[in-house]
Amino acid sequence: MRILIVGDVFSKLGRESLERNVKRIRDNEKINFLIVNGENISHGKGMNQGHYKWLLEQGVNVITLGNHAFNQKSIYNFIDDVSNIVRPYNYPTEEHGKGFVIVNYNGLKITVFQMMGRILMNNDLLCPFKETKKLLEEVNSDIYICDFHAEATSEKIAYGYAFSGKVQVIFGTHTHVQTSDARILEGGTAYITDVGMTGPLDGVIGVEKEVILDRYFNDGKQRFKPQETGKSQFSAIVVEIDETTKKATSIKSLNIIE
Repeated sequence: MRILIVGDVFSKLGRESLERNVKRIRDNEKINFLIVNGENISHGKGMNQGHYKWLLEQGVNVITLGNHAFNQKSIYNFIDDVSNIVRPYNYPTEEHGKGFVIVNYNGLKITVFQMMGRILMNNDLLCPFKETKKLLEEVNSDIYICDFHAEATSEKIAYGYAFSGKVQVIFGTHTHVQTSDARILEGGTAYITDVGMTGPLDGVIGVEKEVILDRYFNDGKQRFKPQETGKSQFSAIVVEIDETTKKATSIKSLNIIE
């Protein structure tokens, strides 16, 4: 089976880039399963109900979130009632939504889950390493796919080694910059430290550069403002999994600038 995983779709330019590219790539790459990180899809923070429905219209099978999961308050109106949205599993208390979902494909059980890193993030989170071990022991599945939403590359790489051969796909999100280390780890795990962002190329990880530069030079507190003009980028990976051995056999990075 062939899986397309699209990195953090950011606001208007991200939505436009996804719509321009995803159907062509699905056809050309013979994609069977589509996962999209949508935690920045609505104005750069969170996902509202309209954009959730729009993602389904694009053929998305599973949507992962992250630290902005609940920035759009309207998500509380629907997240508990759907079975294709994944928020971080390792929240310290019971939270709305699900930390993993199970999808049946071609006779296989696919578990898609998300863990959030703790370095330079939220130290109140439960340990993603211990929580993953617990999940793998409690949830029986043929294929496991993890969105590791984290800031530190070291934490992501360590996580990849920790679960090499146990989780078939481990892809990093959150930093919005695609890394060049897509590879197959020992045991048949497809790994990349960060898939990258689908959205503005000219801003600072999605935000207007003037806003961010003002914060550095003047300790400014300008209002958060997504970059909505200029070039865009489409960042993703294509992973192939052998349905018999249940191991990843290839991973390819995509980065399209328009």
